[in-house]
Amino acid sequence: MNLGINIKFMNRFPRSKKVSTTFFLTLLFLSFETSLYGFQGIMPTSFGARQAGMGGAFQAVGGSVMDLESNPSHLARLTAPKWEFGTSVHFAKIEYSDSFIDQDPNLSYQNKIVETPRAVFPYMGYIHPLTDRLGIGFALYTQGGGGGLFSNINRISPGKQTLNDTLGGDVPLGTERKIQEDLKFKFMLTKLTIGAGYRFGNLSVGLGLDLAYAFMEMKKTNMDLSRTVELPGSLAYNSDPAYSYGGKLGFSYELSSNIRVAYSYTLRNVLHMDGQMKVEGEDPIVKNESRVSRYMVWPDRHIFGISYRNNSWIFDFDIKFIPWSQSFHTNRFILNQPLLTTPVGSESNVMQMNFRWRDQYCFAFGAEYEWKYGFKFRAGYSYAKTPMTPQGLNPMLGTTNEHHLAGGLGYYTTNGSALQFALEYAFPKSMKGSESSDWALAHSIFSAKEIQLAQFQFSKSVSVLSLSFGIEKNI
Repeated sequence: MNLGINIKFMNRFPRSKKVSTTFFLTLLFLSFETSLYGFQGIMPTSFGARQAGMGGAFQAVGGSVMDLESNPSHLARLTAPKWEFGTSVHFAKIEYSDSFIDQDPNLSYQNKIVETPRAVFPYMGYIHPLTDRLGIGFALYTQGGGGGLFSNINRISPGKQTLNDTLGGDVPLGTERKIQEDLKFKFMLTKLTIGAGYRFGNLSVGLGLDLAYAFMEMKKTNMDLSRTVELPGSLAYNSDPAYSYGGKLGFSYELSSNIRVAYSYTLRNVLHMDGQMKVEGEDPIVKNESRVSRYMVWPDRHIFGISYRNNSWIFDFDIKFIPWSQSFHTNRFILNQPLLTTPVGSESNVMQMNFRWRDQYCFAFGAEYEWKYGFKFRAGYSYAKTPMTPQGLNPMLGTTNEHHLAGGLGYYTTNGSALQFALEYAFPKSMKGSESSDWALAHSIFSAKEIQLAQFQFSKSVSVLSLSFGIEKNI
């Protein structure tokens, strides 16, 4: 059985259960009910308001608490302790459309949906120089997520059955073979990084230990046209809290007093996201609920950067590589019992999501100019071809945008405090889904004898406006 998000196989989603959280999640300020959206796949382009103003080009710059997210070797050059906290708020615009053309015009439909989810990515941390060569610190931040909420989507009932056939009765609108579909999906990953950097002459080396937490919720609800009856085919999945550990290694080297090169590698995180799934079956008395066994992999990451600085300017250029294909190709949900029904009518205990993402190279260039009166102006641009493919496209997980433009402002006081602001825009990009995708198969196969792949078409476009704010305080 495929789900990729193959929503034909999704079922009733129970109310999100409250899960116990650890100390570091409590420090994430809030439990956000909004959908989460990243930029490069499901990761934002930058972490920290100063980095955001430079378009995420910061690998060879340093001087921020969020060096613990990217390259902890910069902690070796600290001159004073520093607190830093802030947040980025991402306002996404998701445009999804689909259509199905049937020989029976009463079964044809079109959907055009525009959703505007928002994502709040807070961060905080502290860094401290122990000597003129050794620095330590910690940082707590949301590193990525994905999701969406779509309601009142027109669909054809499973197997093209009438409502009376589905419910086994005689009800109002019982001859209808159309239904409405509601979708909800949420995934979030948060990290706590503890790290240190040590300097050997011109070379600095940094190590970081990552502690990760993640959760995932998924829901598909089938409703009759009056939206009073929840129908079979609904599905709900809640993961247990998933914990993992990893780490990162960073290097930075001063080629001269003006030029610095840097490289970092972040290990992947294996997240065991076992949980609970409920399926709405034809018999309302039967409790269709099962434990689910699954895991997902948060990918590793390579980043190379080079920077140039003088008395007034800092320039940085970064290249980032994320091997999404190794972790976001397929993902399986294995149930304890066969509660899932495929479009051809067979029962299964396996639901497979086929993402089919490709590896991604990200390029970022940023600049910072120090003006008088304590002001610093920033600008940046980044490009990353979306890892999503037409074969794995679906309305909920992942972004299609590729070009990002950013600008920022920093104000530094004489007592060691600073305020940082940044604005970033990810330009819209539309992508058309493949007829062989899970999403298309889930909405164009009605039985073993009725397969209408060419009749279902869909597309998705995403753009994102991001606002970042940060406060720094030297101690």
